[in-house]
Amino acid sequence: MLLLTGFGLSCLCLLLVILYRDFRHLLIGQVFLLIVVASIAFLLDPLVAPGFRWLTSDIQTALPGLFWLLCELTFARRPRLLSVWSCMAAYTFIAPAIARLFIPPDAEEGVGLFLGWTLGRLLEYVIMLRGFWHVVSHWRDDLVEARRRARLILLLIVGGAVGWAAVSLNMGFSGYYTNSVIVAIAAFSTAFFLLQGRAGVLEVANADVRSPNEPDPEVEAIVQEDKPVNTADEKRLQEVMAKGYYRTERLTLAMLAAETELPEYRLRSMINKTLGYRNFNDYINQLRIADAATRLVCEPETPVLNISLDVGYRTLSSFNRAFREITGTTPTAYRQQTGPAKSGK
Repeated sequence: MLLLTGFGLSCLCLLLVILYRDFRHLLIGQVFLLIVVASIAFLLDPLVAPGFRWLTSDIQTALPGLFWLLCELTFARRPRLLSVWSCMAAYTFIAPAIARLFIPPDAEEGVGLFLGWTLGRLLEYVIMLRGFWHVVSHWRDDLVEARRRARLILLLIVGGAVGWAAVSLNMGFSGYYTNSVIVAIAAFSTAFFLLQGRAGVLEVANADVRSPNEPDPEVEAIVQEDKPVNTADEKRLQEVMAKGYYRTERLTLAMLAAETELPEYRLRSMINKTLGYRNFNDYINQLRIADAATRLVCEPETPVLNISLDVGYRTLSSFNRAFREITGTTPTAYRQQTGPAKSGK
C-alpha cells in the first residue's frame, strides 16, 4: 500500500514540477496545479489521521469543479467564469465543507443531508458532464492539429481519473490500490503529454482572438517553414466564400470541406497556416462581420436584425456579440458613426 502511495505521489510531484515551471503564469496552469493538489489529497486521505481527515476530504471534493473549470478555460471559445455552472461547481465544494461541521454523511434522511451532501454529489456528475461536453463540442474548432489532439487526449486522461475519483468516493466501491494505480497512470501520462507538447497544449482557447490583419508569430514561423499548402486550394476557398457561402447558418468545417471539395485536414491546415486563423469560428465571423459592416453603411434603411440573419446569424444577440468583439462597438453605433449622415453625404 505504501509503495503504491509513494509511486503515485512521485508521479503527481513530477506533474506538479512541470506545471509550476512551464505554466504557472497561465490561469489554466494554475487551475491544473490545484487539480494536482486535490489529487494528492485524494491519494493521502486513507493514510491521514482521523483528526485531520476533514482537510483532505474537503480538498478532494473540489476535483469535479476544477475539472469543469479546466475544460471551460481550455475549450470554450470565450470562457464564462460567472455562470450557473460556476455556481454548481462552487456548491459541490462549499456545501459538503459546511455540512461536515453539522451533519455526518451517514446521517438519517432529511433536508440537511440532501442539501449538504446528496445534492452536491449529484451536481458533481452534472458539472463533469458539462466539462466533457466542452471537450466534445469545441475541440474541432481549434485549427492547430497537434494541439487539438493533445488537448483531447490530455483532458480525457484527466477527466477519466477525476471521474473515477468522484464515483469511487460517492459510491464507496473502489479499493485503495485501484485508486493509487489510476492516479499514478493519469499523472505520468499527463506529464508525458505536457513535455511532448508544452508549447501549445495548455494555451487558453480564447487567447487567439485577434484582428484579421494582426500577425500570429507562431503561424508566421510555420508559413515561412512550410510554404502555402496549395494555391489551387486557396483559389477554390476564395471562390466559394466570394459566393457568400460563409452566410450559411451553423456552418462547420466539415460542411465547408464538402462545398469546396477539399479534404477537411487540408482545409484546416490552409486556414491555419496560410490565412493565420487558429479557430474556425473566428475565421467565419470575420467574413460575416465584414459583410455586415458594409451593409450597415450602404443600406441605412435595412433593419439590423435582417442584416444579421442575412449574413448567417440565427439570433440578433449572437450577431451583436460577434460584432462587438471584432469592431469594438455595436452594429447600431457603427452605423451611426460611419453612415452617410456622419460622413456629410
